[in-house]
Amino acid sequence: MRALFLSTPHAKDVFPMVPLAWALRASGHEVAIATSGPALDHGSGLPTIDFGPADPKSAEVIPLADEHRRMVWTRLDTVEEGWTVLAQVASTFADPMIDVARQWRPDLVVHSQLQGGGALAGAALGVPAVEHGFGLLRSNGFYEALPDLLPGTMDRLGLDSAPVPRAVVDIAPPSMVRTQDRAWPTRFVPYNGPGALPGWLHEEGPPRIALTIGSMGLIGGPDRDADPFVERFLDRIASAAGKVTAELLLIGIDPRHPGVARLPGNVRVLTGWIPLRELLGHCSAIVHQGGAGTMLNALEAGLPQFTVPAVAPNYIHSVAMQERGVGWWSELDELDAAVFERLVEDTGLATAAAEVRAEIAAMPAPADAVPAMRRLVG
Repeated sequence: MRALFLSTPHAKDVFPMVPLAWALRASGHEVAIATSGPALDHGSGLPTIDFGPADPKSAEVIPLADEHRRMVWTRLDTVEEGWTVLAQVASTFADPMIDVARQWRPDLVVHSQLQGGGALAGAALGVPAVEHGFGLLRSNGFYEALPDLLPGTMDRLGLDSAPVPRAVVDIAPPSMVRTQDRAWPTRFVPYNGPGALPGWLHEEGPPRIALTIGSMGLIGGPDRDADPFVERFLDRIASAAGKVTAELLLIGIDPRHPGVARLPGNVRVLTGWIPLRELLGHCSAIVHQGGAGTMLNALEAGLPQFTVPAVAPNYIHSVAMQERGVGWWSELDELDAAVFERLVEDTGLATAAAEVRAEIAAMPAPADAVPAMRRLVG
C-alpha cells in the first residue's frame, strides 16, 4: 500500500501525523509526506516531497483576504464560523496537492484536519482519504459544505460531490470532545522534531513552569505582525515572574528580543529548537497560547495549563480545556503571579490533568489503525 500524507506548510500539521506514518512504514508500506515551506524541515526521517509554494509569491504564507485575516485574529466559538477561511486555504492548496498526488500515485491519502485540499486530492484521484486530527476541533460538516463554499474549484476539478473523508484518525481525548462520525480513536503520540535538552534540566530545584506562545511571533496579524502580542506577553512575564518561587522556562522567543532583557533571574530563556514534550517531562505546569499541538503535548504529559489565546481556534481549544478542569484561560492582561501560584498549588487541576493523561495512554496506538487503513484500501 502506498500512503501519501498531505500537509500545509506548517509543522504543527505535520507533527501529529508522523507516528502514524512511521507505523505504516514499519508495517512494510510505502509512505511519503508532501508539504512545502517551513514544514519540509520536520526531521522525521520519512521521505518528503516539496510540492512548492501554493502562492508563487510565498512558500510560507497562506494568502488570505483581508477580511479572512481579521477573522483569524478574532475569537470564534465554533469551527463553522471559520469555514470561509478554511475554504480559501483548501482552494489555495488543492492544485499543488492534486499534482503531487498524481505524480506519486498513492492508494490512500492522509491529510491534516480541516484541510480541504487533501480531501479534494483524494477525490480527484479516486482513492480513499483519511483525515488526521491535530487537536480538539471537530470537522462537523465542513467537507460536505465544500461544493457550496468552493463551487468554482469543484467545477474546475470535475467533482460533482463533496469529498468526504472515509475515516477520521481522532487523537483528541474522548472526555474533552464529542464523538465524530467514521472516527478511529487513536492515541496521541508526541512528536516534536529533533533537538537536544540542556543537561541542567535533570538537576533538582524549585517547580518548573514552561512558557511558550508557539509560533505566534511568526504569524501576521490583521494589519501588522504579531510582535505587539509577543511584547505584551514578555511584559506580563517580567511583571509577575519575580513574585513567584517557581523557575520559568521560556521557549520559542528569540533571545535577542528587547523584552527578554527585562525578565527576572528565575526566567530561563532556552535557545534553539526544543522538543516540547521532552521539556514538559521536567515541568509541573505550562502557560501557553492555546495552540492544538502545545495543548495535546501538555495533556499527554499530565500538566495543569493556563492559556492566553489570541487566534481563532485557540479559543475553542482553551474553552474545552477549561471545561475539562485541567486548566483555565483568560486574556493576556490577567496573566499575573497568582496564575503561577495556582498552577503549582491547585490539586484539582493536577488530578484532572492526571485523569486525561491516563485516558490518552489507554487509547489505541497508531499501529492499531494500520489494519483498518489496509481494509479501507481493499
